[in-house]
Amino acid sequence: MKKLLAMTMAALTATAAFASGFGLYEPTAIGTSYGGALLGKGLDGSANTINPATLDDITNITLQVGFVTEHPRGRIKISRDGRTYKCSPMDPGFFVLPHVQLVAPALWGFTFGLGITPDYGLGTRYSHDSLMTWSSKQTTIEGFVINPNLSYRITDDWSIGAGARLLFFDFEQYSYPMAYLSDVNPQYGYIRNHLHGNNGFSSCGVQFGTRYKILDNLSVGAVYKSKIDTRVKGHSNLRMPGYVLGGAAAANLDIPQSIAAGVNWDITEDWHLGAMVSWTDWSELDRIEFKLPPSQGDKTTKLRWKDSWRVGIAPSWDFAEDWTAVVSYVYDSNVCSYDQQSTMLPPGDRQIFSGGVSWRITQNLQIDVTYGIVVMGAKGMHMRDGLGRNYRMECRHGLSHAAGCSLTYRF
Repeated sequence: MKKLLAMTMAALTATAAFASGFGLYEPTAIGTSYGGALLGKGLDGSANTINPATLDDITNITLQVGFVTEHPRGRIKISRDGRTYKCSPMDPGFFVLPHVQLVAPALWGFTFGLGITPDYGLGTRYSHDSLMTWSSKQTTIEGFVINPNLSYRITDDWSIGAGARLLFFDFEQYSYPMAYLSDVNPQYGYIRNHLHGNNGFSSCGVQFGTRYKILDNLSVGAVYKSKIDTRVKGHSNLRMPGYVLGGAAAANLDIPQSIAAGVNWDITEDWHLGAMVSWTDWSELDRIEFKLPPSQGDKTTKLRWKDSWRVGIAPSWDFAEDWTAVVSYVYDSNVCSYDQQSTMLPPGDRQIFSGGVSWRITQNLQIDVTYGIVVMGAKGMHMRDGLGRNYRMECRHGLSHAAGCSLTYRF
């Protein structure tokens, strides 16, 4: 029974390892179109998420509602102890991520903003015949942030902004880990594990931004987002031949800090260019402290994640009086280590190609439509199951389609 519990705990802590979240860096429609390259210019309510200092650019009370969809998929190549097996599909389906943004200019150079956005998310689902379901069969992570902000215009050229980031974090996973069923007659069988938990809006961080206009047509901006200490509480339910185990579980998860900087240049009256670079401290997730029921004991899981770098560029063109078109390219580096402990997040660098169109229907109403495709580079990682068998997993033909729309009304 002790061996069974030890292997079960290994599976549970692997689950918690990726419950720390996966960054959705452009959770709004216009943010997706520009690849986040709006750190020096505020176009709409997405400034709440990208850089609160640029809220100063918005001179009317503005309300925005919209959504972005995600559809990740790919094929997983798996080798075990040197033998290669067929590629298994990964297709968790469609995810709809809504967002709401409000901006309200106030007195004395202040502007208030409020954003509700899905800043973290992950979805993976593997086929039943995959050799890796002992680690993860299906995982869904959702992290919504309520983000009140306040910007202040220090001079005509310099603005600052700050805000709170109140996080709701929820994760759910199904897996089929292996367990040692008998000390007398050693044999191995499969159990079913369902883990679900959230933090109940108990976690909060902060963000600080600044923007400076070097010239009338050239501005630079930067934003810092703090680490968010998150305690997730949930319940594990394990079913196996002859046993049904359930109990409360908790994990301390650090959502990492990040820094981003960028420039926006109005080349001509109709042509514009934005660029950005960001760093995220994913190496902060070196380990997860997972608290389990007393009968099972606590567990520490080492992750060895790497920091990520993200660079992007976005030219845009006002091709008609009320129309703007934009395209963007973003390179996002891989965070997974070579020795991984869960299949919840396939490894690989990402290249993101996006585009969008803005139509100012009336003086007050605007619609933005966006589409992007995420191409994941093939990288491998190594794992070991409860039986001591060695695996190598590689994600091939990894793609994620993102499409979105938002309506903006200026009062």
